Amino acid sequence: MSLDLEWFWAFLVAFVRASGLTLVAPVFGSRLVPVPIRVGLSAVMALALAPLIQRYTGTPPTEWLPLLARLIGEALIGVVMGYGVSLIIGAAVMAGEVLDAMMGFNLMQVLNPVASFPTTLLAQFHYMLAMTLFALVNGHHWLLVALARSFETSAGLGNLSAWADGSLHMAAQLGGEVMMLCVQIAAPAGGVLLVVDGAMAAVSRAVPQIPVWLIGLPAKIAVGIIAVGASLPGLIAVSMRMTDLSLRYLENLLRLLGV
Repeated sequence: MSLDLEWFWAFLVAFVRASGLTLVAPVFGSRLVPVPIRVGLSAVMALALAPLIQRYTGTPPTEWLPLLARLIGEALIGVVMGYGVSLIIGAAVMAGEVLDAMMGFNLMQVLNPVASFPTTLLAQFHYMLAMTLFALVNGHHWLLVALARSFETSAGLGNLSAWADGSLHMAAQLGGEVMMLCVQIAAPAGGVLLVVDGAMAAVSRAVPQIPVWLIGLPAKIAVGIIAVGASLPGLIAVSMRMTDLSLRYLENLLRLLGV
């Protein structure tokens, strides 16, 4: 009976942590994936992991308050794992938003079918490209591997003070790297658009009678689209670096958990 209780506790811990991951992680956290599918996926992962992690999870707390605190901590670990990777993928959206603002596309909003939030045209394009490349390089598989490895400690969040300090440092470092990725994605086409803006400003100042901004806007959009197309090989390379950053983030998180 004790073994059955320990197995159920291991299953519950794995289910809660996997549910937190599938709530916000790329691919799994898409609004296109129905909630019952996410719950079923979390249950399947928990069933597969329960016999393997039973020696790490130990026995459940006997009091309700420690039990609830442990489960909340498990859910938080899963959410942090998934949200960090989603934030890295979001660098592509930020870059697209910048280019949309420079080209005037920010006046046109489309619905993101994956996240179900309104976004602009190039932001949508960059997001879908980044998600496709993430899936092609098996990024979602690495998420599942990280989830399995995260159970190699029985302490949960462990020392909350050390966890908080390490989390703040990791979040600050991650934020800087995400901003750098955003700049790298937007820089090629953005630089071309800045040159076009400068040329239009010079013509407008030299010949004030010509409505440069009205005439030049279609040309600016055309040049911007050509620049985005020409920068696609570099964008793919940057997207691969996004995957590398995701793996490093998961490794640092596992190290923070004591794995």
